[in-house]
Amino acid sequence: MQSGLFILINMCVAAFVGGITNHFAIKMLFHPRNEVKIFGRRLPFTPGLIPKRKQDIAKSLGEVVSQYLVTSEGLQEMLQKPAFRQKAVDTLSAKLNSLAESEDSVKDVLLGIWSEEEWEALKGKALQSARSAVSRSAVSMWAAYGLEEKPLKELVPGWSEDKRRQWSEQAAEMVLKELGDTLLSAEGQRMLREMTHSMVDKAGGFLGTMAALFVDEDKLVQKLTPTLIGQLEGGRVHRTVADIIAAKLEQYGEMPLGALVQSLAGEPALELLLQKLEQVLPWEEWMARGEQVTIAEIVRPRLAALQEALPQWVDKGLGMASSAVPALVKSIRLPELVQEQVERFPIERLEQVILSVSGKEFRAITWLGVALGALIGLVQSSITILWLK
Repeated sequence: MQSGLFILINMCVAAFVGGITNHFAIKMLFHPRNEVKIFGRRLPFTPGLIPKRKQDIAKSLGEVVSQYLVTSEGLQEMLQKPAFRQKAVDTLSAKLNSLAESEDSVKDVLLGIWSEEEWEALKGKALQSARSAVSRSAVSMWAAYGLEEKPLKELVPGWSEDKRRQWSEQAAEMVLKELGDTLLSAEGQRMLREMTHSMVDKAGGFLGTMAALFVDEDKLVQKLTPTLIGQLEGGRVHRTVADIIAAKLEQYGEMPLGALVQSLAGEPALELLLQKLEQVLPWEEWMARGEQVTIAEIVRPRLAALQEALPQWVDKGLGMASSAVPALVKSIRLPELVQEQVERFPIERLEQVILSVSGKEFRAITWLGVALGALIGLVQSSITILWLK
C-alpha cells in the first residue's frame, strides 16, 4: 500500500514538473516581451526567443519567401496554368456582363474614384490638354507642310485651267441663280422699290418732279423685275461673272496660303486657323455628353465582340505579365519587403497567429510533458522501491 502511494505521488510530481516545464518553455517563446533587469543586470532568457530574435526571424523569412515560396519561376508557372487562365477569363467575362447591365453613367463611375471637386479639376485639365494638343498639332502640321508659303493651287487637288473654268461656270450659275431668287423674294422686291425711290429722289429738277408725280414705283418694280431676271439668265452676264471668278481664282491660285488668308481675313492665317479650331470644336459639350453616357451603352453593343476577343486578350495579358515577372520580383526586392513587414508586425499579433495555427500542437506538447513526467516518475519510483528491497 505504501509502495503504491509512493509511486503515485512520484508520478504526480513528475507529471506536474514535465507539464509545467513544457508550458513555460512554450510561453518563453513570446514572453517576456522586453528584457528584465535585476540590480542592473539582464535576467537570462529575457526577452523571449521570438521578441529577441525578431530581426533574425524576419530576415530568414524574407530569404525563405523569396527563394522557395514566391519565386519568379513559381509565379510564371502559375500564370501559365490553364486553370488560372480559365479563371481569369471567367472573372473578366462576368465583369463584362455586369457592366453591360450597369445603369451607372461614366460620371458616376468617375465620382466613385474622385470627389466632385477633384473631378472638376481633372476635367478642366483634360479640356485644356485637349485644346493644347489640337493647337500644337495644327501648328506642327502648318510648319511641317510649309502651308504659310505654299500656293493655293498646290493645295487644291486637280487644280488646272479646265478645272478653274469648270468651277467658275458652276460658281457663276449658283451666284446668278441665288441673286435671281433673291430679287423675286419679298426682300428683293422691297430692295428694288427702295432703289427706284432713291433714283427718283436723286433725279432732281423738273424731270425729277415729273417722275415723282407720274411714276408708280410698284408698277415700275413689276416691270423692272422680269428684265433683271432675264439679264441674269442671259449668257452674256453669265460669261462675265464666270470670267471675273476665273480671273480671281487664277490670281488666288498663285498666292501663298498665308498671304491669301491675310488679304481676305485681315489677320495671320495660322492665328485664324487656331481661332476657328477653338470655335468649331465644342469640347465642353462633348465632355458633358460623355459624362452622361451609361456604362451599359458603351459595353452592351460591343459585348459579343468583347466576349469573343477576351480569351486572346487574357493570353496576351498573361504572356506580358509572365515576361515581366522576373523584373517585377527583382524590382520590388521581396526579401527586404518581407523583412520590413515582419519587423513591423506586432509580437502580440504574431503570437495570436501562431497560437491560432499551432495551439493544438502546443497543448499536445504540454500534455506530452505531463505523460513523460508521469512515466519518468513511475520508472524512478519503481527503481527506488526495487533498490530499497
